Formats: sequence, structure tokens, C-alpha cells
Amino acid sequence: MDFLQILDLPLEPGGLVEWTPVLSGTAALTEDPRSTSYNHEQHLHDALAYQRETGHTGGRESWLGVSIDFDEPLSIPAIRTALTAWIDRHEVLRSHVVADDPIDDRRFRRLTVDPGAVKLKMSRIGWYHDSALLIDQVAGWFDRSTAPVRWPAYRFATVGREASFTLLFAGDHSLLDGYSLVSAVPELRALYRSAVVAAGRRAHGAPSRPLLPDDAVGSYVDYSAAERHTADDADDSHPAVQAWAAFLAEGMPRYPTLPAAVPASLPEHAHGFAVGGYEEGAPADARPQESYYALLADDATTGEFTAVCSGAGTTLFAGVMAALAHASADRTGTTRFRAVLPRHTRHEPQWQASLGWFVSLSPFELDLVGATTFTQLAVRASAELRRARVAASLPLLRVAEILGTTDAPQFVVSFLDTRSAPDAAAEDAGRSRVVRSHRYADDEVYLWINRTPAGLRLSARFPAELGDDVRAYADAIAAVIADVAEHSSAHLQGLV
Repeated sequence: MDFLQILDLPLEPGGLVEWTPVLSGTAALTEDPRSTSYNHEQHLHDALAYQRETGHTGGRESWLGVSIDFDEPLSIPAIRTALTAWIDRHEVLRSHVVADDPIDDRRFRRLTVDPGAVKLKMSRIGWYHDSALLIDQVAGWFDRSTAPVRWPAYRFATVGREASFTLLFAGDHSLLDGYSLVSAVPELRALYRSAVVAAGRRAHGAPSRPLLPDDAVGSYVDYSAAERHTADDADDSHPAVQAWAAFLAEGMPRYPTLPAAVPASLPEHAHGFAVGGYEEGAPADARPQESYYALLADDATTGEFTAVCSGAGTTLFAGVMAALAHASADRTGTTRFRAVLPRHTRHEPQWQASLGWFVSLSPFELDLVGATTFTQLAVRASAELRRARVAASLPLLRVAEILGTTDAPQFVVSFLDTRSAPDAAAEDAGRSRVVRSHRYADDEVYLWINRTPAGLRLSARFPAELGDDVRAYADAIAAVIADVAEHSSAHLQGLV
């Protein structure tokens, strides 16, 4: 699927309806003893700092979401049933974390409500004939309504037309990660289709069937408590801390051509560590970032490139990282490639389809000196991915706490393979898209590389002045991949 900044989303005009989750009847969020993850807690620190600085709870620019197209008229009862069933399915959507004191935000507590306690308030906004105005309305509403300091930090919207409709969802990053959205699309489709069928069966007097098979998913709230307990017990002898300490001795990596004069650490008011390929906490006066999208390689070329990697005993992930390093060296002459990589933490079956923030980070450093072929470089990249994987066994925020560092990742590369998702080919052809909020930051470069049925897709965000450079870097990466796919390797010139 494409991964688009919301303002770049192609959204066909139609009738906009906004859906707001609210508590039904006498239901109330009640005290929940389960603790908060480090990721969520730091996210709230940043949100509260932003609120104190600006006086606004909205505009956090840290939400993620999906846009799903349906080739049928919108059924209001069915979409209401589907969305409330999805909220019941994922406990994180029925839970909230608050600071005991929003000024001295050092202690947090969790509040949760039972399944069946959330309903949806429907607001008909109006009919839009202009896509740009429609996108502005949706993006602004998501920005204002998904701040993590209040519940619910997520919203839905539908855009209905005579013979089709689009479902949009946005949730604050504290509730989900990019992996969550891959499973969200087929779940929401299945829930809607099942609701439509059930309504038809009821109309004919037949018993309705369950919306989804009995495949209950694990709760991110449970995961958060377990992860927090493990992280609190860690000290400077933990392998993850040792791995990060060695890497951070040279500071956080920066995009190869980003001027070194830009400060490498965050201002005092912004903690903003990146987790899962997204981050928040940039200064309020930072400049808006630009976005760029490209198909680095089509499916056939990617398949040939993958075969070369497999023949060398490595993975596509390792090959992609080697291609990034090779392209960087060709353009800059630097023979050491450094980046930060999101790594998922869904290692147990119950977390596979859960909605939540199941992502940690690991360092990546690749030395190109002495590598004379691409396959040699890919083997090195594979070894580095295995070696540094342990660094993701603790949240970076806990590692930073132990090491006493405030440096935040500024050059992050995320890799994801979505081909195993249900109906991946149709979704990749444009039936659905992952969307993200717009961003403001002066010194961050993020690259998301996604293996889809179409090939290797790139999405990037970066400071405006790096636009030409990032596009040229993407072209160089694509050229390396194409060369390797055609020649079964590639000679590395000038790196011996």
C-alpha cells in the first residue's frame, strides 16, 4: 500500500460524515492498575509540554491512519456496527492514560472501559465537490481531535457517493503503529461486509452470524504492562544498553548530506524520540516538511533483486540496507553508513493482529571498506541486522534514561513487507492507503520502504531544502537495485 501524508491523499469528493466515539449511557472510564509503556509515557510527556507551550491540545501532528475505498453505497447502520465492533475488539481503543498532575507530569494512571460501552456519534458535515477542500477538512479535524491528552485520541470519517464510499481512520501514535494498520484494513473490510450480510439476514428473519471468527487478539494494554515491568528491571548491564552505548559514542546518525551545524540534540522542552518510524516533540516553530514517493523497483525487478540476496544467503531487508549504503557512498564518498531502524516486537502469536505500538528501535552501522561486490556488502548488512537486533529488546527511551542521553534519532529507515496481508494486490493497486499526519521538523529525514505486490515503494519526509537531494538519493538507490537485479551483483568502485 502507498504510505501518504494526508494532504497528498487522492480522495474523491462526496458527502462527509464524521464519527466520534463516545461513552454510552452511564458507562465511565474506570481505574486500571496496568502500567503504561515507555513509548506511551514519553509521548504524553511531549504532548503535555506542547500543550503548556502553545495552549493547544490538538495539532500534535503525530497520528497514523488508513483510507479504505469500498465499491458499494455506504450503509450507515452497517458502518456503525462495524466500527463499534472494531472498538470492542481492540482494548487500546477503550483505554486512556492521564497525568496525575499535568504540570509536573511524572506520574500517570490508566483508565479503561469494558466492551460494549462505546458508541458512535454521527455528524453530517456536508457535500464536498472539491477534493482539496475535503482533504483540508478531514486533515484539520484529525489534527484537532487525536491529541493523546484526551480520550478518545482517534476518529473515523466516511465520504459517501452514489455507488462507492471511503472510510478514513486516524489514531494517535500512542494507540498504534504502522504494522497495526496493515491488519486494520482487512479487519475493517470484514467487519463491514459481515454487518451488511447480517442486516440482510435479519431482514429476512434469519439469524445473524458473528462479525469475525472467534480469533480474539491480544491486548496492547496487557503488553504495555509486561514491557514496562521488563524495562524497569534493566540496568546498564543489559545487552540492549551496551549495544546502544557503543553506537551512541559517536552520536545519533544524521542523513548523509544534512549539514553538521544543525544541533544533534533536542531542545529542553521536547523529548521526541522516534519509535516505529514516527515521532513527535519537535519545537513548535519548526518548519513544515516535504514528502516524496517513488516506486524504487517494480515487482519483477524486486523479485530478481531478492533472488540475488537469497543466493548470497541474505534477506531482502539486508539487500535494501546494502543498496542504501552503496548509494550513499557513491554520492558522498563516506564509507560508513549509519541509521536507526524500527524493529517490531510482535514476537508472540497473540500480538500479531493487535492494535498497538509494538515497535522498538535498533542502531545500524555498515562499513563498506573492502567490499568489492554488492553481495559481499549484503552479507555484511545481514550480519549487522542480526547483531544489532538485541538493541531493540528494550525501549530506546529506557536505554536513554539509563545512559543519560537526550539525543533523538534524526535519520530513520523503516522496512516493511505487506504482501502477506489479505487481498494485498488489490489493496496495493489503490483500494486502500496508509496515511500519516503532516510534520514539522528542521533536521529529520525519514525513509519508509515497503515491499508490496507492485515492488518496492518509497515514502520519505525531510526538510524542504533537502528535496532535490532526497530525490536524487532515491534515484541512486533505484539504480543500485536495478543494476544488481540485472547483473546478479554489482561491483563497488572506489570502496576498497
